Amino acid sequence: MGDKAHLTPAHHLDELLARAQNPFDVSDEVLDRLRSAVMFQIELYGWRHRNSPPPALQCSSFRHVFLLADGSSMLLWELCYDSPDGTGELYEVYDDADALRRSERRVHHRMGEEGEPEGAARTTVSFDFLTGAPGTAYPRREYPEGDSAEHARRLLRRAENPDRPGEETLRLLSSALGHHIMHVPGPRMHTVDCQVWCSVYEHAFLLADGTEVSLYELEHNMTGSGRLACEVYLDESVADQAAHRLARERGLDL
Repeated sequence: MGDKAHLTPAHHLDELLARAQNPFDVSDEVLDRLRSAVMFQIELYGWRHRNSPPPALQCSSFRHVFLLADGSSMLLWELCYDSPDGTGELYEVYDDADALRRSERRVHHRMGEEGEPEGAARTTVSFDFLTGAPGTAYPRREYPEGDSAEHARRLLRRAENPDRPGEETLRLLSSALGHHIMHVPGPRMHTVDCQVWCSVYEHAFLLADGTEVSLYELEHNMTGSGRLACEVYLDESVADQAAHRLARERGLDL
């Protein structure tokens, strides 16, 4: 999709229409209103990938949110997919979600998949309405790391907490296509004077159906001997509670 931080809403709209095969599917009434937009935001809505038979094919859908001068918002939906011969990307744009879903079904059927397309569970690309710059509330999410099923197995194998995720989570993550590790901000202690380390990391996995699943790793040395330990939880708040519990047991305040 490229870096859109420098674009005004009008420029972004023009670029969106220019690359689309079907700009005529967006009504003139909608375009007239969108040209008065003061801010915009882009979000990943769905993602599909096919490896076999070759060539590998991908299909992504995006939600383009435009904030208008009167405080209301309008949506455009964009479909991006590999051409049948795998030599380039094709784009379609719609002002109606049902039209987008029909096109998704058409492309997914060509990719050899049946059923309703599913939206991604989280925003993957976000731009701040006020500045047009990458937003801080939703950090850019990419999945550059491969061998993700094995990464999940290693992560859960080293987890020491008895309530760590089990076989069901491993089976779910066996279809992961990529993963991304990100430090979770919070009141963590990692000072030399106290010789205490305590941090939480989110391991986000992208599954074959386009959804996301996250595991939260609590890494700490509050083990009595000072050795580094790993605990893994399905929920960020539970990992945070575990961190505070460990600190309280040692008379520390995170």
